[in-house]
Amino acid sequence: MKIAILGTRGIPNYYGGFEQFAEFFSVYLVQKGHEVYCYNSHNHQFQENTFHGVNIIHQHDPEYKYGTFGQFIYDYNCIIDSRKRDFDIILQLGYTSNSIWFFLLPKKPIIITNMDGIEWKRSKYNRLVQSNFCDLQNA
Repeated sequence: MKIAILGTRGIPNYYGGFEQFAEFFSVYLVQKGHEVYCYNSHNHQFQENTFHGVNIIHQHDPEYKYGTFGQFIYDYNCIIDSRKRDFDIILQLGYTSNSIWFFLLPKKPIIITNMDGIEWKRSKYNRLVQSNFCDLQNA
C-alpha cells in the first residue's frame, strides 16, 4: 500500500511525540513492504529524500515566521500536495488543521486521524483556539 503521514514536523524525530510515532511507525511499515511517505517541514534538520526506506516530502513551513499560524499553512501545503500523489491511506497525526482544511483532503484514500486526546489543551494555543477545539471535541 502507498501510505502518507501528515501532521508532524518530520522524521527523524527532533521535536516530540507525534514525530517519534511517525518515525517508528513509518519505518515499521516499510519493513512490512509498504511504500511510505512522510511529510517534513522544509527547514527540518534532516534534508535527505529518504530515511530508512521512508520517502520524505519536504514542504514549506512558515512557522518560524508566523508562529502557530504557520502550522496551518504548512498543513495546507501538505494536504494540497497529497492530492497529487494517489495515496491509498493518509495517516493524519493531530487534528489542528483538519478542523479547517478537512474539505481539501483527497477523497480516494482512507483518511485516518490520530486525534491525541489533549491536543486542544496545549498552552501554545490561545483561549479562542482552545475553546473551538473543545467545542469540536464535544460535538
